[in-house]
Parts: sequence; C-alpha cells; structure tokens
Amino acid sequence: MKHNYKRENAILIRIIKDIMWCSVRYAHGRHTYVSSIVRDAMKEFKKICPEYKYRDITIEPPDHECTGMDFRSDYLDDLLDK
Repeated sequence: MKHNYKRENAILIRIIKDIMWCSVRYAHGRHTYVSSIVRDAMKEFKKICPEYKYRDITIEPPDHECTGMDFRSDYLDDLLDK
C-alpha cells in the first residue's frame, strides 16, 4: 500500500490547529514552564504553516506590572495575530 504523506501532513496540521488554541488558553498567565513550551510550539508551527493566523478575544495582556515570579513571558497575548 502506497503511503500518502500529503494526506497525513494535512491531517496533522488540522490536529495541531485544533489543539493550539486550547494550549494557548490553558498556558496564558500560568507561572510554570508550560507557557514557554506553548510559545515555542506556536513559533515552530508558524514556521511550518505561515498562513496560520491565531486570534482569540479571550487572551489579553496582563492588567498589572509583572514583578517577582510573575514574568511577562507567562502571558501569551503576544502570539495573537492582528
């Protein structure tokens, strides 16, 4: 049986798109390593799929100054496409 890489690639891209928004919502504002993992995953995915645009009205910048263990990089609003 011939392997259909184009079909598999399309399926995997659809799966990643379906999961990415959930990941960003989960990781946004968390003070763990998960924010950086999701940030790196989004950057890598956009290299593979540059036409992907991520918009989400629920993701907003922090409403306070980030200090101490509250890092600006914990917030993923900068991943949004305008």
